[in-house]
Amino acid sequence: MITENTVDNSNLENNPKKSRATLWIMIILFGLPYIAAFYFYFYADELELGQTNYGHLISPVRQISDISLKRIDNSNFTFSEMKGTWILVSIGNSSCQKSCLDNLYKMRQIRKAVGEDRTRIQRVFLLTESSNIESFNRLLPDYTGMEVMIPGNENYNQLISSFSLSGEPTEDGIYIIDPMGNYMMAYPKDADAEKILKDIRRLLKVSKIG
Repeated sequence: MITENTVDNSNLENNPKKSRATLWIMIILFGLPYIAAFYFYFYADELELGQTNYGHLISPVRQISDISLKRIDNSNFTFSEMKGTWILVSIGNSSCQKSCLDNLYKMRQIRKAVGEDRTRIQRVFLLTESSNIESFNRLLPDYTGMEVMIPGNENYNQLISSFSLSGEPTEDGIYIIDPMGNYMMAYPKDADAEKILKDIRRLLKVSKIG
């Protein structure tokens, strides 16, 4: 028995274009919330940082080559040893004048300031040369836990140059490597430590790894 509520599908069946259009409208209406949820879940980090970060976001990120490096004690090191943590990197010469000393201090204090999350952060200093290594060694008791690398192979200079930003000098900046081994944020010479700390806290908050 046909009632007044019965849907007449004959028009749709006779008009396949209209049927497809109706189908796509239904897909969009019901699928849009899931698409939006997917986007915001996977890109929330970039959305938040892109609006408020102090540091320069490296886009696209640069995978730091896992070359063999030499620590200051001549033992072997690769960045993969620190994979799964956030790494603060600075670069300078062994004379370590004011900008170099400032960066050593900033990296140490930033790590301390995050409290319980300090275990999620590592520090690395890349020396561009080692002519005053004895003088540099005398600084290290004040910066325990920081890894120091000395030039050790032909790829070392290439690694250091990979941190350069828009042709600017690599030395005297602070750089961040994410838990996946990507160089993803840079700060120039004399960057504000409080603002770097704000970025770091945000990264730790939104990070799903590291």
